[in-house]
Amino acid sequence: MPFTPYHFGPSGFAGLLFRRWLDVPVFVAVNVLIDVEVLADGYFQPGWPVHQLWHFHTLLVGGLAGVIFGAVVYYVRPLRWLCEKSMGLIGLPVKATLLSMVLAGLLGAWLHVFIDSFYHYDVQLFWPYDRNPMIRWARQYSESGYYGIRQDIKLVCRIFWGLMVGLYVLLLTRKLKKAKAV
Repeated sequence: MPFTPYHFGPSGFAGLLFRRWLDVPVFVAVNVLIDVEVLADGYFQPGWPVHQLWHFHTLLVGGLAGVIFGAVVYYVRPLRWLCEKSMGLIGLPVKATLLSMVLAGLLGAWLHVFIDSFYHYDVQLFWPYDRNPMIRWARQYSESGYYGIRQDIKLVCRIFWGLMVGLYVLLLTRKLKKAKAV
């Protein structure tokens, strides 16, 4: 994906949907961590391929980076406090656990890599296998070609932004109704 904000829609929606088991801020923030590889590539190894410097855009290394990220956020108390406080500020307070943060890091990284595997040729989803089977699979079932696939992915990510906002409003509404009933 050309910009991490496209990932925030699907990640935010999934994070809110599974917020009882996943830490939403970690689930969303790990997307930024994964895309740091692209920024670093521009500095350390300018040129193509941009998603293979540290192999963060793979299920194996990206998942490991997500797990480590979730654990670091949990064990660094100010970061854990920031995650808990941010959820409280948006009206959905939670108590962070190590498991919820590690799972959020793992699954958030995997979701990012999965989306990018349809969007970028150079993503090696199953590294060390060097091919991207998702591009081949998507092209096989698409009549609009590679450019069309990329536009469809952007559209789906934007739709998930809307779904995320809708889900958030629904959750807040349910919480307010529950508070009034008490």
